[in-house]
Formats: sequence, structure tokens, C-alpha cells
Amino acid sequence: MPSTSTSRNYEFSATENVIIRQLVDAMRFVAAASLAVGAFVLILGIAGLVTQGRSAVGPALGDFAEAVVFVLIGLWLQRAVDAFNRVVDTSGDDITHLLDALRELTRVFSLQRTVLVLAAIVIVMAIGIHGVLSLG
Repeated sequence: MPSTSTSRNYEFSATENVIIRQLVDAMRFVAAASLAVGAFVLILGIAGLVTQGRSAVGPALGDFAEAVVFVLIGLWLQRAVDAFNRVVDTSGDDITHLLDALRELTRVFSLQRTVLVLAAIVIVMAIGIHGVLSLG
């Protein structure tokens, strides 16, 4: 039988809240930096299109994809920050807020995993193409 809601009403202690607050402070910085980098990369992509025209479409698409990744990471980290703050600032729902924060962190790390796998595939393909071209 599933556990009752009363078993989920755990409250973190003051010492535990300090640890969570330290995590929140670090995450808040990384979220803001990710959003700023995303905005900067987006501006670079737009500037490249404006100054170089059609020849910059390829690099601009790369910039836009990179900007989307940074912005998503920043937004999801900020949502996790908000949920972790609720753990510290409220009482009665610490586990629910913690699970909300972990859900947002899962999004961040799933996106990063996807980007890393795609990067590895591109690297392997580039090495293979280079190898085939060097044989010819």
C-alpha cells in the first residue's frame, strides 16, 4: 500500500536548510550566467547574419542551437532554485518541493546528456570522414 501523506511531511532541520541554501546560491549564479551566455550567443548569431548575410547561416544556426541549450539550462536551474527555496522558506511540504527541484535538475542533466551524446556522435563521424578522406 502506498505511504500516507503524513509520512511525506518531513521538515529539514536548520542545519540541513543551510546546506540547501548554499546549493541555491550556487545554482542561482549558474542559472543567471547560463541565461546571460545564451542571450550573448543569440546576439552573436543575429549579428553574424546581419553583417555577413547568407554566408553566416550555418554558424548562426549553431549559435541559435547553443543559445537554446544555455537558455533552457538557465530556466530549468532557476525553477529548481525556486523549488529549493520553497524547501527552506516554507514548512509542511519539504519533500514535495524537493521532488519538484529534483525534477527540474533531471531536465538539466537530461539535456546535457543529450548534447554530450550528440557531440560524441559528431566527433566519431568527423574522425571517420577524416579517415576515409585521408585514404583517398
